[in-house]
Amino acid sequence: MLLRLRLLGQAIFLLVVAASLILLFAGRELRTSPVDTSPVAENPSPSLQVRSQDGGQKEEKGEEEEEESDLPPQEAVPLSSQENDLLYRPPLDIALIFTHAKDNAPFQYKLRVAVGSLLHAASAPLRLHLITDDDGFHIASQIINDVQASSQLDSRYVKLVYVAAEDFIPEIESSVTVLQDFFTTRRDAYYRDALFFFSLFLHRLLPGLERIMLMDIDIKVKGDIAELYSHFERFSPTNVMGMSLEQSPVYLHLLSLYRRSNPKTPLGSPPGQGGFPGYNSGIVLVDIERLRNSKIISRYLSRSTLTEKTKQYSFQGHLGDQDLYTLIAFDHPELFYTLPCGWNRQLCEWWRGHGYQTVFDQYFNCTGELKIIHGNCKTEIPENL
Repeated sequence: MLLRLRLLGQAIFLLVVAASLILLFAGRELRTSPVDTSPVAENPSPSLQVRSQDGGQKEEKGEEEEEESDLPPQEAVPLSSQENDLLYRPPLDIALIFTHAKDNAPFQYKLRVAVGSLLHAASAPLRLHLITDDDGFHIASQIINDVQASSQLDSRYVKLVYVAAEDFIPEIESSVTVLQDFFTTRRDAYYRDALFFFSLFLHRLLPGLERIMLMDIDIKVKGDIAELYSHFERFSPTNVMGMSLEQSPVYLHLLSLYRRSNPKTPLGSPPGQGGFPGYNSGIVLVDIERLRNSKIISRYLSRSTLTEKTKQYSFQGHLGDQDLYTLIAFDHPELFYTLPCGWNRQLCEWWRGHGYQTVFDQYFNCTGELKIIHGNCKTEIPENL
């Protein structure tokens, strides 16, 4: 009996010791290796791809990510230079005279060529001031809209401003009448129209502007007009206007009497000989504030001054405002900035066949890059230019 009890006690003791050992081992396992039952731990997925600004990978990719690496990253598209100009640059101001356009198909075609080439080559937004009448503005607006549509040009790049010519003419009529008496003697002369003297009064016609580029419409633009506008920054403190030199011997002819009495004068001579052939006003850069404040130009609008100066130089012009600018430049060249010839490449060769064939090319020569082609004196601009 005692033997049985002893064996039973030993068995119980062994069971207790075994249970204690099991509990002790399990506790150590719980303290040293906690079990993670999350699905991620059981089946880890590849990490997300994160790209730095230069496209470098910041986290290591898993196998599945390697298979997707051919997908292009989504990056911001930078603005083009034109879009930057559109958003952050003020528009460049250009004035065009466009009157008597109704039922005048050739005149309308010239505007189409001028504006179409101007917009195509421009890298900056433009504000076109159309000096015209009601019919002219309607026609010009339609032409410009058609040019934009056919060329797929953003309409935000150009704004139109209607400047009523008829409303302004009475304000300057007395001054224009004086100029007409000296620079367009024939009543039926083409350049007798008051419009051909408007450049002298832009400070009154467009008083809110600081600078403007005035252009004839018989042109074809090849260069970026923003580059032309940059020539304003090259004006000296005394320059009021910028123009290219005349590329024909017209002022050699008009100064013939003066040159007989003054054989050594450079006036009327070709530029290659150190001469001054006069200016052409087909393209004019105007500093409006300086024009407003110029006492010299204002003085030349008076009959007394014009009588004195035209008599001094035996000068009788017929080309409107450019005759006046040339006359002023004889005594006051500091008022004018000379543009490179390529910004007003004149095509008129009328004087070649009228007594000046031997010297014509000395005036007509222009070796600079063609930026604006000017079909003056009704010269057709070739398609290949």
